[in-house]
Amino acid sequence: MLGIRKARFASFVFLVVCFAAMFVVLVLSGSDIKAYISAVVIMAVLLFWWWIYYRRLLYSEAAFFKALKADMRGVQNQLHMLETAVWQIEDGIVIVAEDGDVVRLNEKAKALLAVVEDDLDVTRYDEYAKGFSEKLERARILEAAQEGRAPELVEFDGRHYKIGYVELEPEKGRRRGAVAVTSDVTEYTNVENMQKAFVANVSHELRTPLASVKAYAETLMTDAADDPKTLQDFLGKIVEAADDMNQQVKNHLSFARLEHMDTEMETEEGDLTSLVKASMQKLDSLAKKKSLTVNRMFPDERRIVEMDRDLIKEVIANILDNAIKYTEEEGRIDVDIIPSINCVQIVISDNGVGIPEEDISRVFERFYRGEKSRNKKVEGTGLGLAISKKIVEMHGGSIGVESRPGRGTTVTISLPAARLRGTPGVL
Repeated sequence: MLGIRKARFASFVFLVVCFAAMFVVLVLSGSDIKAYISAVVIMAVLLFWWWIYYRRLLYSEAAFFKALKADMRGVQNQLHMLETAVWQIEDGIVIVAEDGDVVRLNEKAKALLAVVEDDLDVTRYDEYAKGFSEKLERARILEAAQEGRAPELVEFDGRHYKIGYVELEPEKGRRRGAVAVTSDVTEYTNVENMQKAFVANVSHELRTPLASVKAYAETLMTDAADDPKTLQDFLGKIVEAADDMNQQVKNHLSFARLEHMDTEMETEEGDLTSLVKASMQKLDSLAKKKSLTVNRMFPDERRIVEMDRDLIKEVIANILDNAIKYTEEEGRIDVDIIPSINCVQIVISDNGVGIPEEDISRVFERFYRGEKSRNKKVEGTGLGLAISKKIVEMHGGSIGVESRPGRGTTVTISLPAARLRGTPGVL
């Protein structure tokens, strides 16, 4: 661009010098009229060619500006797209200049810091930052970026965040500032904690039955094996411990399968009444061992729901099994089926040890087992109710618990009622 302007100026100076020189020569030489006419013609031709050259220079300059404008427009479009992508991402971004000025906050950062002003006063930024975490104060960001500090974890409003620091590329040896990136890692943290809980729970729960099997087997290797009664008793204990381990493994595999199961299941219309009756009969022997009275409160009327029969059977078995486990000997368990227009409810009540109020909201959490008034002799994985809740919700239903310590527990399972499309084909 500078070369074109210099060429334009040089051509103009050259033209002026040529005119001046020709005029001086004509005047000093005392030329006649013909010489003057010849000089005018030469000057006209020179002027014509100069004008053509000058126009070409002007055209080149215009083309240059046009190309430059197009390039600038392209750069602006790319910057706009990049800025849109960066400032709309789910991570909070804060850019701080070396002098401490806040250069920019994206929308996520404004939301995290509860910034309500479009033009944030630099002196007030730290006030907003302290409401979230002191780690996002301007001085802390610059210091952490300069030191190359590793990302830091912050807990705020029940969620977990990771704050990373990056120093801006220096310009001519001078620092330009730093960037703080805040990422929501709540889900990752929950999964990590869940994995730790899983490993700890499995290790703890399997250790007890394994220890029992080992102890009884070692005893049988001694003189106890000569006593038929003792032998039978110990073998029974070993079988119980093996069944316990088998049930725990089944629960873990069942929950893992449900976690990866598609939301659409292979369901069909089925009779809930017959399914509940079959589940009660299957657990009748366990109830008799504790001399429990199990009352069937519902009539033999068909209650049709759209269900995966095996999964709903697992839910009923889990709830009944809990009722039996946590009801003292000679206690009572009532099972009822209550139909309504849009759903069918299964209500299972017991007069067992009950659940403290502070534990009720957590009984459906994975691996959670309340200890305060529950029977500490009862072994379990803490997965039964979590599995049941997952299955019921997959069917579009709901499950709830009401309980009082020392008075018993009531579990209500609600499943959407199905339209009966023909009695003969319904299971």
